[in-house]
Amino acid sequence: MQNYNDLLRENLEWVEKKLDLDKDYFKNLSKSQKPPFLYIGCSDSRMPIDTFTQSEPGSFFIHRNIANQIFSNDMNFLATLEYAVEQLEVEHIIVSGHYECGGIKTAHEKCTNSSIISSWLMPIKKIEVEHKEELKALATKDERIDRLTELNVLEQLKHIFELSIIRNRIATGKYPKIHGWILDIRNGKIKEMEIPFKDWKSKGIIPKEYEA
Repeated sequence: MQNYNDLLRENLEWVEKKLDLDKDYFKNLSKSQKPPFLYIGCSDSRMPIDTFTQSEPGSFFIHRNIANQIFSNDMNFLATLEYAVEQLEVEHIIVSGHYECGGIKTAHEKCTNSSIISSWLMPIKKIEVEHKEELKALATKDERIDRLTELNVLEQLKHIFELSIIRNRIATGKYPKIHGWILDIRNGKIKEMEIPFKDWKSKGIIPKEYEA
């Protein structure tokens, strides 16, 4: 495990390696950003999306919080989304959860009204209640938590599609494509969630003009 001084030392080593490969690396990096992806993920320290995708700095504009939640009154998130869509004109929005998520496990096992964390995770408990029968039919606790993780990503995708920032962009015909991911920390692979576009369009969750 790294200590604080390790971070500073290894930063200098990384800088030297980058400059050895390209003397203008940081000069070019500092000019501007034009990331193609907005990544909305979990704060978990084991989930560095650039590592999972072997991406260089500048690929992802990132918003992270515990259990990758999306709230219509979260100004931090809304400002990030608006900037990504309106100013950076990202081409894709990725909402990503991950298996073995501490937030999902906490919501499942001991979510109460007694703390800030519990209040933050209460919407996940609501998802669990709404899908009680589906989850109950699964054989093991691990399977139920994995499925709750997936259901949470689908719920956050609904929230994205319902936001006026996104609906207004879709109305213009120039909008980012929206995706749901699960990062499987147990094998390192990314699982792309299947979004029920036809069903959600029929319910008005996704505007009819949106094409995946």
